[in-house]
Amino acid sequence: SPLWTWGAPLLGLAFLAITGGLLISDLTHPLRFYMIFTRPQWRSWLVRGAFLIAGYGAALTLHLLAVVGGKRELLLPLAALAAPLALGAAVYTAFLFAQAKARDLWQSALLMPHMAAQAVLAGAGMTLLLALAVEPKAAPSLYWTLLLSVAMHLFFIAGEIALPHGTAHARLAVWEMTKGRFRSYFVAGGVLLLATLIAPWVAPASPAAVAAAAVAAVAGLLAHEHAYVQAGQSVPLA
Repeated sequence: SPLWTWGAPLLGLAFLAITGGLLISDLTHPLRFYMIFTRPQWRSWLVRGAFLIAGYGAALTLHLLAVVGGKRELLLPLAALAAPLALGAAVYTAFLFAQAKARDLWQSALLMPHMAAQAVLAGAGMTLLLALAVEPKAAPSLYWTLLLSVAMHLFFIAGEIALPHGTAHARLAVWEMTKGRFRSYFVAGGVLLLATLIAPWVAPASPAAVAAAAVAAVAGLLAHEHAYVQAGQSVPLA
């Protein structure tokens, strides 16, 4: 399976590199990023997340080396090693956000499982696009995984909005996301995600339609995350 041996690991490494680059560029002194590893502050989820990302990247690299070296019997053990690292790399931001105590919107108990659902959505969407090019027989299962994760994502959004918020700051942040400055991103994301969810019932599952659904799902997730992150830090602290 080229998708299993080459496609998904390379896709994962590419997005890990993008993530690492963004994290490093956001540091006050980007050229000192190595100090995260040489002088780690273990109480910080930024440091813990960096090690999770590095660990997951190492597992994916070992996967590719095993393929090149013809040691394919190592791929399943490496997958068992990589799975918890992948999950950790996907959800550690929930704990990082929780450390920002002044940002009430981010203090939600739903955030970690929500980010896990988002990881499945993003992974299924991007891998589906790759599968259509290199291994079409894998596309149907990835398509249904994508649809299920979109449904879960929308379920968590509804929970984050509808559940009572304990502080005025959290309520104001939700208002900014759904009705205020970031409403256009929130609505656009919701429309794209809903379009993905209803696509199988209104359009035949042609490769073009499936690819369009994958793009819509990932774009909808990006729009929602922009609205969520910006709204969370839009409320004045004083």
